[in-house]
Amino acid sequence: MPIGSRRSHSFYRSLIPALYILASLLVLPPASSAREVQFTILFTNDHHGQLDPLQVNDSTKPVGGVTRRMALIEKIRQEAGPKKVILVDSGDLFTGTALSSLTKGEADCAAYQLMQYDAVALGIHDFDYGKKALVEFNKKFRIPWVSANIVVRGNSQNFMKAYVLRYAGVRIGIIGYSNPETPSLTRRENVSGLIFNPAGAAAKGLHSILKKDADVFIALSQLGLDEDKKFAKDNTFLHVIVGGYSHTLLTEPVVEKNKDGAIAGPIIVQAGSQGLYLGRLDLTLDSQRDPKTKKEEYWVSDYKYQLIPITSDLPEDPKMTALLERYRGHLKAKPLDETLANLTGPIPMNDQGDSLMGQIAADAMRSEGAAQIALLNSHSIREDLPAGPLTREKLYELCPVEEEVVMLDSPGWVIRKAIEASLAQKGKGDFLQISGLKVQAVDGTTVVLVGDEKLKDRQRYKVAVNDFLAEGGDGYELFRKIKSKRNTGLIVRDLLEKSLQEKKTIEPQNLEKRWDLP
Repeated sequence: MPIGSRRSHSFYRSLIPALYILASLLVLPPASSAREVQFTILFTNDHHGQLDPLQVNDSTKPVGGVTRRMALIEKIRQEAGPKKVILVDSGDLFTGTALSSLTKGEADCAAYQLMQYDAVALGIHDFDYGKKALVEFNKKFRIPWVSANIVVRGNSQNFMKAYVLRYAGVRIGIIGYSNPETPSLTRRENVSGLIFNPAGAAAKGLHSILKKDADVFIALSQLGLDEDKKFAKDNTFLHVIVGGYSHTLLTEPVVEKNKDGAIAGPIIVQAGSQGLYLGRLDLTLDSQRDPKTKKEEYWVSDYKYQLIPITSDLPEDPKMTALLERYRGHLKAKPLDETLANLTGPIPMNDQGDSLMGQIAADAMRSEGAAQIALLNSHSIREDLPAGPLTREKLYELCPVEEEVVMLDSPGWVIRKAIEASLAQKGKGDFLQISGLKVQAVDGTTVVLVGDEKLKDRQRYKVAVNDFLAEGGDGYELFRKIKSKRNTGLIVRDLLEKSLQEKKTIEPQNLEKRWDLP
């Protein structure tokens, strides 16, 4: 029609019904149309009590610490919108530092509550203070612990919640999967009455229940990266797996894709350990309504991934700073910066032979327990030590787990078997540090001496061990089967602290050759 021409009023009136129909088609989408949703997952794993920053000279390196972590989390929440951010941790909150250990994990729980985590999985070290302590923490703090595969023996009820539901523009189910090997990796009494089922079996049973309440599924896993990859292939209903246990720093997520480039199965992420990085995964999901079930089906169409280093140039949150100061105030009787002894040179840990700190600890166990022999697994001593002052704070990092001394009335042949098992574990934390014994290679055979005499298989000996070994930990099952045993109430770390204070100066050249092997 030429510009400026006119139509009659009757013509325009005749168009009105058609325009209404066209408008309705544009506004109302068909039942099978897609919907796009975006939200952000912030994640950490294997915190291990690292409430304070690490001491790092290079300012560009991550130092961690929950004061800076919280400030960063709050910044991202404000930028992305609080209702669009999910904050999770895949477990192992406890054990690793003095502040964490001296408060028996309470300071960690208070910090996680303040940061408002949406879900936290149960790791191996979260049982270091026993299941009773976890139940108490669950009552005292608003931390949503989750584990789908830990059940109570007898009634098969979940020990903690299997999952939690959150909403960030879409219904999200956050599921916890604990390590099924936990009973063999912690003291048995810590998990007595609990059954750790295989994660895969728990996942399949839970999916059929949870899919009624959730559209997107996030797994918090303490299985380790290799097991997570297998788990992902068997459980393609998951959208994301936040991993832990293996302490893997995944600079890029593990993502399987189809030939057309579409994401197939869950995205696997992990952020190292000790809170040195905050992981961030920004997800874009598309959906389409299934014409049969009338349910929206969601899949990840795009993502952005980054590990954000917690460096010293980040601000600190004042509320978190005040919280930690309150807990430090409870520790005046045992100040963390007190020097226990001075080291004239560096002292390495050693899981292939003699360790000086292992010898000092084992000697203290033998002396205080009035035993003939003391045995201690090498991973009771966790770190190398530099020359200089050894503070109480460093001691708790060196020996993070509180272990009790147990006295055994053991036949010689059990000790011999333990030495043979230890030799097979050279290079692992299972290798034993010894006191009162010497092990020598003579003409192709292994000779074990108690003092200056050969070990006698039928003679009984008073042996001091830590409670982990007494319960058969690290594969030393023969110790668990010994009927004559007694808890002493003595704590290995306390005995080591006392011994260090008495010695005042520790010289590396004082290391004895107790394992005399080629």
